[in-house]
Amino acid sequence: MEEKDALVLLNGWWKSGKVSEDLAKAYKRKVFDEAWGLLNKHRQVLLITGLRRIGKSTLLYQLISSLIGNGIKASNIMYFSFDIASAEIVKILNAYTSLTGIDWKKERVYIFLDEVQKLKAWSSQVKLIYDSFPNIKIVLSGSASLQLENEAKSNLAGRYFVIDIKPLLITEYYELKTGKHIDRFELYEDELRNDLENYIKKPFPEIVNWESDAEIKMYIKESIMAKITRGDLPDIFGSVNFALLEGLLTLFYSKPGMIINTDKLASDFQVSKTTIENHLFYLEFAKLIRIVKNYRVNISTASRKLKKVYPYDASLALAIANVEWPYVIETVVASALDCNYYWRMGTKEVDFVMTNPLVPIEVKSSHAIDDEASNALVYFIERYKAGKGVLVYNGEGERKAGNIDVLPLVRLLIQAHI
Repeated sequence: MEEKDALVLLNGWWKSGKVSEDLAKAYKRKVFDEAWGLLNKHRQVLLITGLRRIGKSTLLYQLISSLIGNGIKASNIMYFSFDIASAEIVKILNAYTSLTGIDWKKERVYIFLDEVQKLKAWSSQVKLIYDSFPNIKIVLSGSASLQLENEAKSNLAGRYFVIDIKPLLITEYYELKTGKHIDRFELYEDELRNDLENYIKKPFPEIVNWESDAEIKMYIKESIMAKITRGDLPDIFGSVNFALLEGLLTLFYSKPGMIINTDKLASDFQVSKTTIENHLFYLEFAKLIRIVKNYRVNISTASRKLKKVYPYDASLALAIANVEWPYVIETVVASALDCNYYWRMGTKEVDFVMTNPLVPIEVKSSHAIDDEASNALVYFIERYKAGKGVLVYNGEGERKAGNIDVLPLVRLLIQAHI
């Protein structure tokens, strides 16, 4: 598709003066306020990343709609998606000027570029425009977060802010599903707990009201995972072994938290160790898996051995595998806290470790806990002088046991921090 055709198709507000409600959804996620503040207060590029179908494009449309609502002329806002077509940014901007008469080199304009990771050398192009034309405000989005952030660090240092959009919070899920606004979670905690399993299966905006497990799984497999493994990754890296990617996902998703043994994986899948390592990188790059390293005081040694692998989100695993509930709960906690470390020493182990501040976290899937559940936490706290530990369980009632916070899973998800 030619640039002009794509721009006319994608920028309906140039004619109508407003963004369609089908694009700029009425419900705004909590990340909207953060993005809106950065868009208006700072000149820096705004980089929005996250998994496919998580709501990145919706956020862009909501920002565009709010700009128009706050008096910005509709023709001074340009949106382009590299999912639709590909061209150098300057060529797109020249086509924009040809269509609208807006001189992007002189006038105050807002440029929204979606799925920008599909454009080769995008960061150097953005840097040139940013440095040369201070009248332009640039907002970027993309699904390949690792690539986007690495390129931004290399070419846009000091020139950007990044927002990584996660799957729906449990409160966002409930608000979208019911139309209610939660201002005090204490009033809704029972309802959230009762709907916890449904939330875990479908934390994506489009499917919160879907009831069919088969349709939910198909959506996640086809609209998210297949788009990544058979579309995004080959587009970016070229040579990708689809069967290997899908085999690794099936293995990892069946037992979240397994130790990665690249030699054994290479033998089992009959490929080289380098191929395994490359495809592990692809999966992490695309936010399909999360690598969790064994914690050591010297963090640089943590990455050398005993890495664990989890699904990036539990819903991904549940779409293709029969996952035992304890592993589901571990994955949910890892995702909610964005965990990067666990701890193992001899026979002692703690599920996750947060490092700033240092907090060990143990996860239990049971509805009740006994005194032995916190033994590893106590040992870790004493050994590393941590201020506290957290024991997450699938029951009700928050309390303290010495310097350990005993926290119900639903309360952790509501607070989304420790």
